[in-house]
Amino acid sequence: MNFLKDIPMRAFVLATTLVVVSVASLVWSQEASDPFVDDVYEHGNYASEGIEVDFPEPKAPLWCELLEAGPSVLSWPDRPLGSFFGHVLGIEHVNIESALEEHAIGIQPIPSRPPLLVEWNELFLGSGTLAQGIETPTGAIWRPAFWVFGEYRGALQYFDRGTPVAEWANRLDLFGQLNLSGTERLLVGVRPLDEEMGARREFTGYDFNGGSWTDGTNAKLQTLFFEGDFGEIFPNLDPYDTRMLDYGFSIGRMPLLAQQGLLINEDMIDAVTVTRNTLSGMGNLNLRMTGVYSWRGINRNSAVGPPNDFDPGSKMIALLTESDFAKRTINLDAAYVYGDPTFGNLFAFGASSIRRHYGYHNTYNTSLHLLASVPEGPTTPYADQGELLFAQTSWTVHHTEDLIYLNAFLAIDQFTSPARGPLMGGALGQTGILFGGIGLGGYGAPLAVRTDNLAGASLGYQLFFNGTRDQLILEVGGAKETKGVDRGALGTGIRYQKAIGQHSIFVVDGFVSKHEGRGVSQGARTEWRIKF
Repeated sequence: MNFLKDIPMRAFVLATTLVVVSVASLVWSQEASDPFVDDVYEHGNYASEGIEVDFPEPKAPLWCELLEAGPSVLSWPDRPLGSFFGHVLGIEHVNIESALEEHAIGIQPIPSRPPLLVEWNELFLGSGTLAQGIETPTGAIWRPAFWVFGEYRGALQYFDRGTPVAEWANRLDLFGQLNLSGTERLLVGVRPLDEEMGARREFTGYDFNGGSWTDGTNAKLQTLFFEGDFGEIFPNLDPYDTRMLDYGFSIGRMPLLAQQGLLINEDMIDAVTVTRNTLSGMGNLNLRMTGVYSWRGINRNSAVGPPNDFDPGSKMIALLTESDFAKRTINLDAAYVYGDPTFGNLFAFGASSIRRHYGYHNTYNTSLHLLASVPEGPTTPYADQGELLFAQTSWTVHHTEDLIYLNAFLAIDQFTSPARGPLMGGALGQTGILFGGIGLGGYGAPLAVRTDNLAGASLGYQLFFNGTRDQLILEVGGAKETKGVDRGALGTGIRYQKAIGQHSIFVVDGFVSKHEGRGVSQGARTEWRIKF
């Protein structure tokens, strides 16, 4: 692969920046984890049975206040928003009180286990005595069980970003799982109400604009794979577990995800994988390495043209790794797509660091990603050179269950994802609800942006009500081209979700956005989700 030497210097610079940021964040979190750095206290009174007792209350050091000034300012609107929408919706905003109750609450009831649609021989997360099992000629003990489960989604939705869409769309994900043991299973999945047709999907429902029914019914297999562990299938080959034969594997039609969907996000790909797990040493608590070979089902992403086109002639090899350390998780992934000269050959890789940082006022969750793509041979819309820097930060507001998130990205040149399903959109769907599709019908991402010379960000508030059974997401976001002045977008979105019983979720979405050179776009939808 001589094309590796052509990786531009700026990719190395971005990688160095990612390492420096990670080291700086480690130092910051270690220092900020001690709330008594300067031993500065204020004294208050604590009443206990009529007796006043001086109780020292720690005061945040000045450097902590300055460091967390930004998150503190962004946290201020959370309480007014929670009170306002709690009043509008007629439900209580979740607040966590610090004071302990003075009376015992007693033993609380445990919710009943929601059963699956079909449970044969063993219950899913059920209690009781395990069956004796069947000993195979290889020495493995199998306890066969069969489960049927899935999810139905039905939505009424209106979406207008130039071409209006008004529809009733339906989707059914139905799975049958044959369990042989704790590590071996055969999974079969169908989506009988929507059919993949090249670079798009047809959903069963009604098109209000055209005044006609749409038919996406089909009997195609969406998922069909077997996965297991070689050492568990053939335990007699290593009765004392000393030969390191525990290699996990899977073969068949399956979904594939890498770098939280930034690098690879396929929902139906024919592949074989081999995984080595539980490797440790040199500060690494657990290393998992997975090799992937895919011979069919690849949809190629384009940073500048029509996204996620089906590529019947290309194949893909990939190496996906995940390392758990004491304070962070590191992912290093690489993929190479080759075969079809029309689409072109492409090498892409990604590196990420996911961890928690302990500040004085808040605990922060961060996810930093660096990705790059390099074509081998001629450049095409589906094999181009570029880099993508992506960062996510979130924290929980004091005395609430609410979450605030701030995400940002920078795309340099034309970063190209090697494989993405027809409904998975571009690589930037993780930025927020304004940038991600919903995977149902013609309702697209409110801010559909591609990874070519673009910078953007989103700020969102996730508010919880009614004991966390109701939640509301409010988000503002935007993107701007870094080369030229012709492309930019701003938008605001809202999503309300309500749990009904143990199996249903009611969802309401809405957005308003504005792209440069276009009119105002808007959309709204209601959805009923039933999990069984």
